[in-house]
Amino acid sequence: MCLSLLLCARVGGAQQAQGDNETEIARQRFREGVAHYDRQDYEKARMAFLQAYLLKPHPAVLLNLAQSELRAGRHAEAAENFAKYIRQNPTAPAMEHAKSGFEEAKLRVTELNVQVNASGASVSVDGADVGRSPLPNVVFLMPGRHTVMARKGSASAERVLDAVAGRREYIALELREGYAVAPVVAPTPEGGSTQAASGQVGADTGSGQGFFSWIGSSPGTVATVTVAGLALGTSAVLAGFANNRYAAANDARGQIMAALETHVAEGYFAADTVPCGADGVAGGNVEFDSELTPAEQQSLIDDYANACDVFNDRSDSGDQLKTLSLVSLGVGAFATIGTIVWYFSDSSGGGGSGEGEATIRRATLTPLLSPTTQGLILNLNF
Repeated sequence: MCLSLLLCARVGGAQQAQGDNETEIARQRFREGVAHYDRQDYEKARMAFLQAYLLKPHPAVLLNLAQSELRAGRHAEAAENFAKYIRQNPTAPAMEHAKSGFEEAKLRVTELNVQVNASGASVSVDGADVGRSPLPNVVFLMPGRHTVMARKGSASAERVLDAVAGRREYIALELREGYAVAPVVAPTPEGGSTQAASGQVGADTGSGQGFFSWIGSSPGTVATVTVAGLALGTSAVLAGFANNRYAAANDARGQIMAALETHVAEGYFAADTVPCGADGVAGGNVEFDSELTPAEQQSLIDDYANACDVFNDRSDSGDQLKTLSLVSLGVGAFATIGTIVWYFSDSSGGGGSGEGEATIRRATLTPLLSPTTQGLILNLNF
């Protein structure tokens, strides 16, 4: 299962991203990716196109992502995305362009075919889940040493492969219990394909912990969850106080404007008179009706000054409480993200289901930045 979460903090307030907003952000990321690509800053282009594709998957974005990955030297990722584009868009006008990029990427990677003697086994490469057997597609690997594993229930098999650019490799994994890890699969000197002999690793001696049992397994996890809960709770309480202060400020403002309307109607001030500030009645910068005595004028100035001070005090305290609420929300959000990433990265939290079948968990974070939105995309595989 793959779950993508968009965790954002709005400038000036926290809001839930809506579909139309996500579309606009995706378009902006796409435009930024094009600009980075034109400047030959391929890594930044890749990040921008990846963010756009995670928000709104579209063939054009996928093709640009693959091209950026190719130019950035991420040939395995490029080959995978070119292949995905070709499979999903067989009649696309840019097909020749995609095939050309695909062939270029394949020259720099190993095409790995994995066969498992049981269906539904979880297959991983270097700990990253690549699907369940039988795998529908090949796996592209960068040159170097890689560990390929299949696991189902308490049975598993593992191979270590030295990947060489431009080769096609075949690995057969036979799931059995009670066997040691198999030896390294060496590439053939002629550059052809190799066939790995069947081999097995020892049975899984225990299933992994569930999330809630994992939380209680160490003081560190309890501490992070406690911080997240306290911070989020504090944020909610402070937000409530801030709303109360803003409501009180609005009441004070309403009273001030009602008094000003009355005094304007009685002819004390001109119609364009403002109540607060250095240019208003509170600052004494106003032309009074000639029938008012100096004492009456000063009394009005003092009344407006006091009322404006009350309004400003309530509004400022509301702003302060709102800022503290947002800070607490940020602390709670990042503590929550940290806990989730910790769980998915911890080998003790990566065990199987109640049936004893192992599940490989993976968590990755991708930054998402724009003039109006700041946040992270949290991708969970489990």
